[in-house]
Amino acid sequence: MKKNKLNRLATMLGMGALTGAVPLAAVGGFFKPENAFVIAVLFMAGPGAIATAILLDGDMKTRMLVALCAGLIATLLVVLSAGVGTTLLSFLNLKALKIAGGIAVLLIGLMIMGVKIPENLPLGIMLFGIVLGGILK
Repeated sequence: MKKNKLNRLATMLGMGALTGAVPLAAVGGFFKPENAFVIAVLFMAGPGAIATAILLDGDMKTRMLVALCAGLIATLLVVLSAGVGTTLLSFLNLKALKIAGGIAVLLIGLMIMGVKIPENLPLGIMLFGIVLGGILK
């Protein structure tokens, strides 16, 4: 039960890294000291992990453990995505990747709203976008 909650929460909180939003922001020059607050709110998972843990089922210890682990995993994903993602993006066509990322974010929004969409579809869309971006480069 804890592992399922942890996986779901980490995926939700690390969505900025998984959809390609963080590397695109880094390539676009968004990662500057004056944007630190916006970066923390949009891409990092600290407050989001705690707020989401409140909505989980289970006792307090389980919720806090899941929130802590998911927050750490999501933050690590964002940091790795900002560092490694910018290098990887140099080999891809960014227009194709932006379109695939937009579709993936739209699907994630629909999933959060409760529309029945396969859970791995946004990841599949992003993988398709990466392959297409590599082919079109």
